[in-house]
Amino acid sequence: MNIEGKVKDIISELCGEENIENSMTLQNDLSLDSLLMVTLLIEIEEKFEITLGESDMNPFELTTVQSVIDLVKKYIDEEI
Repeated sequence: MNIEGKVKDIISELCGEENIENSMTLQNDLSLDSLLMVTLLIEIEEKFEITLGESDMNPFELTTVQSVIDLVKKYIDEEI
C-alpha cells in the first residue's frame, strides 16, 4: 500500500469515515478533535517508522487529508 492509502487508513480508523478524500478537512469534514489530531501524529510515526520534527508536531497546521499525506512524503523522501 502506498503512502496515501496508509494515511487514509489511519484517518479512517480515527474518524470512522470509510470514504476519505484528499480535499477533506480534518476538523470540519472528519470531526477530528485535538486529542484525535495528536493521536493521528502518533499513529503516523508508528506506521511509517518516522520521527516527526518538533516543528511538524503542531496538529493545527494540518488542515486537510492532503496536508497529512504531504507531511509523510516529506519524511519518506528525506530517507531515500
